[in-house]
Amino acid sequence: MKLDQLRAFIAVVEMGSFRAAAEAIHKTQPSISAAVKALEGQYGIQLLDRDSYRPTLTAEGKAFFKQSKKLLLQVNQLEHLGHHLAQGTEQQPLRLCISQMSLTEHIVGLLKAFDAEHPHIAVELTTDHLNGVQEHLVKEKSEIAIGPSYGLDDRHVFVEVGKLEMTCVVHPDLLPTLQASSQKVKQQALYSLPQILVSRSAENQEHRFVLPTGRRWHVNDFQAKKTLVQAGMGWARMPHYMIKDSLEEGRLVRMDVENFSSHSQFPLFMVRLRNQTLSPEANAFWRFIKRYLKTPISDNED
Repeated sequence: MKLDQLRAFIAVVEMGSFRAAAEAIHKTQPSISAAVKALEGQYGIQLLDRDSYRPTLTAEGKAFFKQSKKLLLQVNQLEHLGHHLAQGTEQQPLRLCISQMSLTEHIVGLLKAFDAEHPHIAVELTTDHLNGVQEHLVKEKSEIAIGPSYGLDDRHVFVEVGKLEMTCVVHPDLLPTLQASSQKVKQQALYSLPQILVSRSAENQEHRFVLPTGRRWHVNDFQAKKTLVQAGMGWARMPHYMIKDSLEEGRLVRMDVENFSSHSQFPLFMVRLRNQTLSPEANAFWRFIKRYLKTPISDNED
């Protein structure tokens, strides 16, 4: 079995024909056909059914194709590492810190797209909250961060990469009592019901959307926050994507609080330190995200 034979076989499956495969990997059609036949002859199995208009995978071919893809990916990663070592640089993981609230479908899509284009780059992903995300940069625990604008200043270079929608929610059984006879909930009605906040600790946290008076409970992640609110033990502002299913199923309801930012949307940023030289892996991520977004909404790099 040779790598060229595997590449030919994979190209036929992915492109849908021997002719298209030949064009895709710059080989002649007879050489592509010969490579696939050589694989089939070596193992005594039929990988492709050629009776129809387009070649299709046999049952054996499906299993062989799956493992072929894995093997070729490992080969590509090894080749990339070899080039790094030849240049005197050992490949390092990409160190990212993402705000807990910021793992939206859009942000996860960006990570997935980057991984598809750079499968050889390992990722060390950590999460934090509020100012802790930028602290990872200052303490050199991460090279790039993604999150809201907490703690951003002239030390940072940042590019807007998405939006986050926040909404106030409470258990449906509690809302009628809190509303009384009005549409909006008065702040005084919430003083006895804990506001659930995500914090690394209960002290020295820069929470922007907190009632000046009232009980507060602090938890260290959004899943705990959601669980407590769904149990009727408090109320909270939550990222909408985290509670979408609970709202649809009636386990939570939206709540409008008088003179309070009950529902809002704000930008998410990709951030690095201005005076820091990025590793090749981090630089590849930074450039990829900017190119993927094409025209960033906001970029203070220049």
